[in-house]
Amino acid sequence: MRKRRLFIGFILLAVVSIVIGLILYIRPTDQLDLRYSEISWKDKLFAMAETRRAELTLSERELNQLAKKALTDYLEKNDLPVTVTGAEFQLNGDRLEARIHVSWGGLEAGFRAGYRMEYSAGQLTLTPEFLRARRLELSPGTFGLKPITVQLDAALPDVVKIKAVDFQEHSLKMRFALDWIELAGYLETWL
Repeated sequence: MRKRRLFIGFILLAVVSIVIGLILYIRPTDQLDLRYSEISWKDKLFAMAETRRAELTLSERELNQLAKKALTDYLEKNDLPVTVTGAEFQLNGDRLEARIHVSWGGLEAGFRAGYRMEYSAGQLTLTPEFLRARRLELSPGTFGLKPITVQLDAALPDVVKIKAVDFQEHSLKMRFALDWIELAGYLETWL
C-alpha cells in the first residue's frame, strides 16, 4: 500500500513538474506592447507627387504600425478567450512573422505565427504557415488561425487605387492607378 501511494505521489509530482515547466517555457522572454503611431499619408502622397512616380514604399516599421492598429481595432470589436498584451510584426519578402504575447488569468505566453502573403484585386491575403511557442511547433489550425484578408485600399485616401504590390525584403512597394489632377486637388485641401 505504501509503495502504491509513493508511486502515485511520484506520478503527481512528475505531472506538476511538467506543467510548471511548460508554463515557464512558453512565457515571453521580452516585452511587447500594442502602441502604434499613425502613418502620415499626407506626407507620403506629397512625396509621391513631387517624384511623379505612382508608387509608395512602406517600410517594415510602417507595416508594423498598420498591423498593430488593425489588431487593436479587431480586439476592440471581438471578445477573445485570452488578452493580447503585445505584438510585433516582421516582414521578409512575402512572409510576415507576428510575435504575439497573450495572457489568460495569471498565465502568460509568447507565440510566433508565420504567414505567407499574396496580393490580388485590392486584397492582401495572409495564409498561416506556422505557430510556435519558442521551439514548440503547434498546428495553426488547432488554435483557430485562419487566412486573413486585408483590404489595403481601406487605409488609403479614395483618390488612389492600388494597381500592384511588390513584396521586398523588409518593405512593401505599392504601385497605383490614379488621376494626377484629382490627386493634386486632394493634396490642395491640405495646404
